[in-house]
Amino acid sequence: MAASDPPYAELPARGPALPIVLSSPHSGRFCPPEVASLLRVGAAELRALDDGPLDRLAAAGAEAGAVALCARYARAFVDLNRDPGELDPEILAGRPASLALVASVRARAGLGVIPSRLGASPIWLRPLRAEEVEERLGLGWWPYHRRLRELLAERRARRGTVLLLDLHSMPTEVTLGRGRRALDVVIGDCHGRACAPELVGEVEAVLAAAGLAVARNTPYAGGYITETYGRPADGVHALQIELRRSLFMDEATGAPTAGLAVLEALVEGLVGRLAAILAPPLLRAAE
Repeated sequence: MAASDPPYAELPARGPALPIVLSSPHSGRFCPPEVASLLRVGAAELRALDDGPLDRLAAAGAEAGAVALCARYARAFVDLNRDPGELDPEILAGRPASLALVASVRARAGLGVIPSRLGASPIWLRPLRAEEVEERLGLGWWPYHRRLRELLAERRARRGTVLLLDLHSMPTEVTLGRGRRALDVVIGDCHGRACAPELVGEVEAVLAAAGLAVARNTPYAGGYITETYGRPADGVHALQIELRRSLFMDEATGAPTAGLAVLEALVEGLVGRLAAILAPPLLRAAE
């Protein structure tokens, strides 16, 4: 990735554009050399932060008529699914004047907009200066969200409604130990606040019909992107989709497996099914 490259890859819809936007905020892999030199942990340990090749699934959605936005910067550099002020105070050598700090459970756990810890292990060799934090946000966070807002507004203006699918992956270990089959997918609608129930039900039905074990909102109800952009009353619906990593990748190496092609076909079909029920009269009647 060159310094002049945009901080995201935008994958245009193939064929007629549907009122569906796919977001893949944690599939980026690039970390500038000067930032990588500050890392205390190695690439294998940082892999736990990344969602793997979900940009491939976003591309499959674009083939079906959605538009997709995929991060290029690694999550360790900047986490696009966090509030820009969601920072662990321990990571800061100075508070950025332009930000109001958000004291969240996620930030205190080391998983803020700039991750600070993996478990108990610090990620960075030293605290970050205020200008370093602002530079990362300026390079990665603000451009991604500016473009995401534009894409949602453009599609809502055309059809009166738009659906955002925010793609993520979860470690297999998170889905185990529940006294039942491991979960394959968790769909999060912020407990009904971010998406019309008809759309949530359709996603659940398509995934279950493919033989996947699906749960709603537990253990993931939706992060910053779903919470911020999901406004059904305004015609903007958002849904977070968490996929079990061992379905499509080797969790130890990050390498894709044959399951990725299966999920690509599933996402392509899912976009087509959702497009069929995104007619404004149906959604207005459901409100």
